[in-house]
Amino acid sequence: MIRRIALLLLVPSLAFSAATAHAATDRSIWLGGDTEFSQAVEGPLVAIGGNITVSAPVAGAARLVGGKVTIASSAAIHGDVSVAAGDLTMDGSIDGQLRAAAGKVRINGPVTGDASIAAGTLELGPEARVQGKLTFRGDDLRRDPAAQVTGGIEHTTGHSRWHGWHERTAGERFIHGWIWTLGLMVLAALIAAALPGPSNRMTAELREHPGVTLLLGLIALITIPVAAVLLMVTIIGIPIGLLALMGYGILLLVGYVWLAVVVGGMLLDRVKPQTTAVAAWRAGAAVLAMLVIALLARVPYVGGLAHLVALVLGVGMIAAVVFRQRLSPGAAAA
Repeated sequence: MIRRIALLLLVPSLAFSAATAHAATDRSIWLGGDTEFSQAVEGPLVAIGGNITVSAPVAGAARLVGGKVTIASSAAIHGDVSVAAGDLTMDGSIDGQLRAAAGKVRINGPVTGDASIAAGTLELGPEARVQGKLTFRGDDLRRDPAAQVTGGIEHTTGHSRWHGWHERTAGERFIHGWIWTLGLMVLAALIAAALPGPSNRMTAELREHPGVTLLLGLIALITIPVAAVLLMVTIIGIPIGLLALMGYGILLLVGYVWLAVVVGGMLLDRVKPQTTAVAAWRAGAAVLAMLVIALLARVPYVGGLAHLVALVLGVGMIAAVVFRQRLSPGAAAA
């Protein structure tokens, strides 16, 4: 569930600006809601948005990330093309390789290089002309008789790629969910017992500055993935961006668990303050708080909101403590 919420936070952060339409000539990086390139683009093109349409020549490679990406028949991209989208329609021409990951992909134009597609559905229209090899990872391949693939087609379905894979039953999902929750409870107990100092500082931030904590959490959740994606615009920045996304995932997990540690400590301080210095009591309170959060997350309709609030507050506490340490490192060393 945490991974799904992270993805939900990532997608809107990539398309955060208002809907716009651009006629580009010399700018190659664009962020927008609805973006259309109706005039020639000189140089490589990078576009991130909700709906992206390329209907003009591009004198370079293109990297496109959006909910829906359309390469119109009037577009001619002179370079490799990489696309991540919910839906990709390619009617134009690509003088290079095509790499795409999407829910649905339709190719109905020429590609001079190889094409590597990961999608639920791939449709090859009558005008599709792939001169290289087509590698398709997905279940549904629809090919018009007139479509041409010179280098042959390698089709790997989800079932053959993951040997023995099967859809989990409701009982299996229930068991796996609670095994995951048990792991979170153990992690919360370890943090509560071993790291009382950082936990106390996070508790102080949440008590004294709840609004700032919430704001910092929202800012971190939105800006970190955006910065990571922008870093991957260049070849040198790709490993840095991937590391940033990995760190983002760890931050979500640790923040989620640490919120339970803080909430458990606050409850323990109110109910039985004389035991807050005992590691076993802190660990037990953190486990109980983690269990309550897990139960709230399973309540229909409000479970997703509970997860989101826990993530925002948990990440916000970490960000607030780090920010305050940067401002006054001497005070935070205690």
